[in-house]
Amino acid sequence: MKTIFDKCKLGNLNLKSRIIRTGLWESQQCDLDAIYERYEKIASSGVGLITSELYSIYPKDKFSEHSFKMNNLNFMTMARKLAEITHSYDVPILGQVEFIKYNRGHDLDIAVNDLTMDDIRKIQSDIIEAAQKLQVAGFDGIQLSIGNNFYLSKFINPYYNQRNDNYGGNVFNRMRLVLELVKVMKDNLDLHISCKVNTFDERKDGFDSHESLEACKLLEKVGVDSIQVTRPLSPLYFTKKLSGEDELINYTKKLIDSVDVPVIVGGGFDDMNHMNDILNRTDIEFMSMYRPFVAKNDFLKDWKTNAESKSRCLKCNNCYRTKTSTCYHY
Repeated sequence: MKTIFDKCKLGNLNLKSRIIRTGLWESQQCDLDAIYERYEKIASSGVGLITSELYSIYPKDKFSEHSFKMNNLNFMTMARKLAEITHSYDVPILGQVEFIKYNRGHDLDIAVNDLTMDDIRKIQSDIIEAAQKLQVAGFDGIQLSIGNNFYLSKFINPYYNQRNDNYGGNVFNRMRLVLELVKVMKDNLDLHISCKVNTFDERKDGFDSHESLEACKLLEKVGVDSIQVTRPLSPLYFTKKLSGEDELINYTKKLIDSVDVPVIVGGGFDDMNHMNDILNRTDIEFMSMYRPFVAKNDFLKDWKTNAESKSRCLKCNNCYRTKTSTCYHY
C-alpha cells in the first residue's frame, strides 16, 4: 500500500516522501532570517522536495515586487543558504523561474506575436543564466513554468500565439522556444529540469488537453526530468465551494500513461487520508501542496505522527490574492 510518506525517487532525486512543496509569493525579501526559518521548518517536516517561491529574472516584471529578484545583490547569499538548509535535512530543492511580462528596454510587456528572433534568444539566454546561478548556489534543479498564466504559457497557447514563423502554428512550433531552451540546459547543466504545464486553457480556441499531452511528450523527448500538472489561476479552483480535482486527476492519469517521466499533480489537497486514497486507486506517485505550507510550515510533522490528518488551511486564498508568503489567519 502506498502512502504519502513513502521514500521514492523523482527522476534522479531521492525523496523522503511523495509530497512536493510548491512556493509562490515571497513577502519577506527584507528579512532573510525569516526566510531561512521558514525553509528550515518546511525541510524538517517530512517533505520530499521543495520548490522555491517565484524567482524574478526581470526587475520590472509584473510580479517582481512579490518575488525575490535574481539580480538582487543578496540573491546568491540567500540561495546558497536555502540549499544548505534543505540539504541538511536530505531534501532536494528546485528554483522556480518564471515571468509574466517580457520587457525590451523601455518597451514594457512585449506581446508574444511581437517578439523578434533577438527577443526569443534573449529570453532563452536569460533563463539559462538564471539556471546557471541556481546550479552555482547548490540547487538541485529548476522549475520552468509553461503553465498558469505566465509568459511561456502564453507563447505555447494558440489563443495568444498567432505567429507565422517557425515559432507559431502547430504545437511543435509553439513549443520550439521551450524545447530549444530545455535541450541547451540538459546538454550543459547538471540540474533536474521540471516543467509546470497547464492541463488546458479555458479560453475558446486556447490550449486544450490534447495539445497539453502532445506538449508533454515533446518535453520528454528533449530530456525534461519531471512534469507538474497545473491550470490557470489554479488556487481559485480548489476552494471549499469550487473543486476541479476530478478533472485534474483524470488528465494526470492520461498523462502518466502517455509519458515515461515522473508526473506531479497538485489540486488543493489538504487531507492525508484522501491523498493516500488517490495514491492507491490510481498510478499517481507525487503530489504538490502550496497553501497548507503557508498556513503551517511544518504541518507534515503532525501528519507523520498521526496527530492530525488534515491541514488547518481554510482555503480562503488570502495568501494568493495578497501575494504573501505568510498566513493571514495564523
